[in-house]
Order: sequence, then C-alpha cells, then structure tokens
Amino acid sequence: MSQISYEYVGRDFNASRLSEFKDVISRDFYSADYNLIQNDSQLHLRLTHASAGYVPISTHSCIGGRGVTKRSWKDVRSGNIDLYLIWIPVKGSVSIEQGARSTEIQAGQIALSSSCEPLCIGTNPDESGEHKSFQVVAPAHFVNLALADPKRLCALPFASEHGGARVARDMFLSLYEEVDAMDRGSAESLALAAISALMRSIRHEEDNIDHAKSVKEGRLQRLLDYLDLHYSDPELTTEKVAAACKISTRYLHYLLKQEGKRFCDYIWQARLNNARQQLLDPSLSRRTIAEVAYSSGFKSSAHFSRAFRKQFDCAPKEARRSAAEQHAAMINEAGANRYSRMALN
Repeated sequence: MSQISYEYVGRDFNASRLSEFKDVISRDFYSADYNLIQNDSQLHLRLTHASAGYVPISTHSCIGGRGVTKRSWKDVRSGNIDLYLIWIPVKGSVSIEQGARSTEIQAGQIALSSSCEPLCIGTNPDESGEHKSFQVVAPAHFVNLALADPKRLCALPFASEHGGARVARDMFLSLYEEVDAMDRGSAESLALAAISALMRSIRHEEDNIDHAKSVKEGRLQRLLDYLDLHYSDPELTTEKVAAACKISTRYLHYLLKQEGKRFCDYIWQARLNNARQQLLDPSLSRRTIAEVAYSSGFKSSAHFSRAFRKQFDCAPKEARRSAAEQHAAMINEAGANRYSRMALN
C-alpha cells in the first residue's frame, strides 16, 4: 500500500513546513535544497511512496505551486548515495538540468537523473495548475550493468509511448497501485524487470540517435564539400545545392543552422575569402579587379567592391597595393641580405 510521506494543504507554507519537506526528501531520496514558488491559490503538496521489494516508487503531487530541487556538490559529497531516479510525468512537466544537459519532459516521456552529480529539477504544473509525477529509484549497480556510462544519458528525454518503455512505464504505475496485493518477491521481480526493459529501450533509442547523428554528420559534410567546390558559381541557389546533395532545401537550412551558418552568409564569405586570396597573390597581379570578382562568383564588380570593403575595411585595390608593397619590401630585404653576405665573402 502506498503511504503518504508528506502532505500540506493551505496558504501558509512557511519556513518550518519547508524544512519538514526537505527532511522528507533527504530521507526518501537524498539531501537537497528545495524551493516552492507558490501562486495565489491554495497549496496542496503531497509526497507518497510504495515499495516493490527494495525498489521504491514515489509520487510528487502539487496544486498551486512549482517546486525546484537543487543538489550541489556539497550535497553530493555529504553522503555516499549512488542511485538513479526515473522520472515519469503524468500531469504537467519535469525539467532536469544535470551535467551540462537540460530537458523538460511531458507525459509520454521519461528521463533519468543521478544522485552523484549536481542537479536542478523543476516540477512544473499544467495549464490547470496541477502537477503529478512518479519517481522510481533504480539501483545504480543495476543501471550501470545495463547502460554504458549512464550519467551521460541523464537529463535527456526518452519516449515512453511505445515498445519496452511503455510496458515499463505501465508496470511501474501498476505496481504502485497494486503492490500491497502482491508478495514482496513478486513485486520486486516485476520492478526489476521493468527497469531492465526500460534500460534496454533507452539503449536502443540511444543507438538510433547515434545512427541518426552519424547520418546527419555525413550529409552535412557532403553539403559543405559541395559548397566549397561550387561557391564561385554565380547561379548557385539552395534548390540547386539541395538537388545535388539529394536533400530538401528545408533540410539544407537545418543542417547549416546546426553549425551556426546561413546559406547566403556562407557563400558570400567563401567568395570574399577567395577573392582576397587572389588579390594578395603577386602572381595574379595582372588579373583585373573585375576578373577577380567574376571568378569568385560575383556578378558585378561594383557589388564585389562594396562587399569587400564592408568585410575587410578597405577597397580591393587598396588590399592589392598593400600586399604588393609588402612583397616588394620582402624582395628588397632579401636582396640586401644576399648582397651583404657576398660582400663579407
């Protein structure tokens, strides 16, 4: 049977009641700081727990407020606690920040958090002002056997609406309701089987994510290679590039955005860099400014000159003259040094 760990109904959630609530969190999970952001309505805060053998399953319910739990390095070091929490939101959402990762999961998703790293968890209400979520304490040794480096999977969202994850989620919720009608051994076996099924589902989803990531990286590299080869084409368009790379224009923009780039900016920057290299090359000094512009993909020498000045803070002719002067100075210096060595000999 589930038991109430803490319950408060009222409008005066003062420091004393907050301290009592922190003590419950410390007893049921681990030491942490807790802050409640209460709205103007009456607060109903409730924690319950049930035990499926040695696997605790808890609920956090709140109407009229948003809770924020923070666990610092001081809290982590203060106790030798190594466990994972499986978060299952039912109403509202759960936000988790841990290990430079952050996520906010809704009903139909699950996420993990670890007791061995600092974290920040928010229990957020839905539009009606209500929050309810389940927390399953997963033994660390069990999780470590099922997943390689599970800490890097904390604060990441995983779907729980199909496959093994859905079966596991439904089993956790059923165990919470029916655990007092079962013997301890059966409840514990089912809880561990549910954890195992969920870990397998997470591992499978992680593999799919890694595969999708490698596919995306391959497509991005092909896209960048194509742009680097064809940026000087004055008729280059997103449609032309997408067709050549066998992707949609929308996906083209998505890939570049992931790298912090935009198609037009990337192309114009490549053209300007190429033009500047030509202007600074003494062997190309006979090439006119217009020829440099057209060979780099510009349709107009006037447009090229404006863009060049804006990018490099000087006109193309000035850049070429400065480079020529520096080159001449280097030749004269080399000649003078050679003459000095001959005189000494």
